[in-house]
Amino acid sequence: MTPAPTTPGAPSAVTASSGDGQATVSWTAPVSDGGSAITGYTVTPYIGSAAQPTTSATGTSATVSGLSNGTAYTFTVTATNVA
Repeated sequence: MTPAPTTPGAPSAVTASSGDGQATVSWTAPVSDGGSAITGYTVTPYIGSAAQPTTSATGTSATVSGLSNGTAYTFTVTATNVA
């Protein structure tokens, strides 16, 4: 019997480069897919501890738009599979 899939591991090496009102965020896919192929990623920008609207991606980079120039952002990336 095949075990049920679990959530994938966390993406690593998240980096961001700024642009005019946007940032390009890149990452390395997680080592573990939880037993099921990764179907996408969610990128969440934060100002301090306040989450901002998310961006979805299917590859290992995404352009996050709607950002304010001169504001410091922190980005988190989560992977999704069928679990």
